[in-house]
Amino acid sequence: MNLLILLIPILFSLQHISVRIGSERAETLNGIYVSLLVSTVLFSPSILNPTIDRAFIFYMSVAGILQFFFARICLYLAISRIGANLSAPLSATRIFFATIFGVFLGEMITLNIILASILIFVGIFLISRAEKRRDYIGITLAVLTGFFASLSSYLIKFGNSIEYNPVFASFLGFAISTLLLTPVMRGRSLRYTKIFALGGVLGAIAHLIRYIVLKYEPVTVVEPITSAHPLFTLFFTAVFLREKEVFTFRSIFGTFAVIIGIYFLILLK
Repeated sequence: MNLLILLIPILFSLQHISVRIGSERAETLNGIYVSLLVSTVLFSPSILNPTIDRAFIFYMSVAGILQFFFARICLYLAISRIGANLSAPLSATRIFFATIFGVFLGEMITLNIILASILIFVGIFLISRAEKRRDYIGITLAVLTGFFASLSSYLIKFGNSIEYNPVFASFLGFAISTLLLTPVMRGRSLRYTKIFALGGVLGAIAHLIRYIVLKYEPVTVVEPITSAHPLFTLFFTAVFLREKEVFTFRSIFGTFAVIIGIYFLILLK
């Protein structure tokens, strides 16, 4: 099972690489649509085992829109603007936002939260200054990815408390997100989007594995491993996209600062 968990960050990292490569030839929005469409088709067999509960459908639909529509749009656009190895650690701040939401819901602010917040903000500061030409829109989009994903996680938790049907829940999110984007795609060409389709498959499999292992492994095991995806992204971009990505002391140190901050939040609660 531990080896299966390790596939999650690797698949997410490869998804980031595919988006980075695809955005060089095709419009990112077209690629987002193709990735959503492919993911919807992959999860469509789940309609044979649906959950017919209004509250479940509501929570999982909204969670899906936040994760697969807003967060995915923000992430893909961020990758197309600032690259994969800068977007990955910024989007991983979803755990930081989830912790902040927990504070508003009544959880206490601890020394670990303060130290983690400092590390994460230092990492964001360094990453935002890794390029000579700073793209604050791309940076903001990457951080918003984490924000929307963390909101989605809370709603998924509410939905799972009603019934555990992760495959159908994922299908709802992908299908509704695809429908929302369909009107915008009228008249657009889907040429050169095959690599985005591959990214959609990789992301869908990663989400499915995450749901599966969470049934057998505690969150404290799954989340730290999943949150390591920026390190895998850094490695893969160094191997495959060395000339196209940003590799500076600030970007690398910033990535490690964000990851260490996230581990403070997860492991030292």
